[in-house]
Amino acid sequence: MLITIKLHCPNCQGTRIVKNGNKQNKKQNYLCKTCKRQFIGNHNLTYKGRASHMAAKILLLLARNVGIRDITEIGNVSTKKVLSVLVNFNQEISPKQNKYKSLQVDELWTFVG
Repeated sequence: MLITIKLHCPNCQGTRIVKNGNKQNKKQNYLCKTCKRQFIGNHNLTYKGRASHMAAKILLLLARNVGIRDITEIGNVSTKKVLSVLVNFNQEISPKQNKYKSLQVDELWTFVG
């Protein structure tokens, strides 16, 4: 899923914007061609280049037994993204109890043949 963000200069509201390197904190630096001012883009609406609702959509499709390859085609996301959502959600679920505290057996039969 490709998200396009229309940037405006905070100084002159111009739309003639070009990339101008990165800051030390690895944020994209932009330059306004109209007023020659540099600024950092406001990308609060995106989460690592993807829409934040996509993880919920992937989990819903996984719960409905849709295959991983089908989810990549439906949502236009990579297989790696689907698997990372699945692994992250799997870590949030508490594991089932493997050992029982007590066990009661009624009428146990054995046969040696």
